[in-house]
Amino acid sequence: MKYEQAKAQLQYALKHQKTISIPKLNKLLQSMNISFKPSESVEVKYLKSEIKKLRKQLKKNGGE
Repeated sequence: MKYEQAKAQLQYALKHQKTISIPKLNKLLQSMNISFKPSESVEVKYLKSEIKKLRKQLKKNGGE
């Protein structure tokens, strides 16, 4: 699910006071890169994985 789709679904649910199951809410929030986990290590792991993906993409495209 893309960020905009998740945002639209969450806005609709909040605006119309709809209930959302916990798994669906988690999926929406993950799509928007929002986490309930206060741990910095989760964010660090996410950022490291994103950096790794970008480096691979740069190497693939002949950059760096």
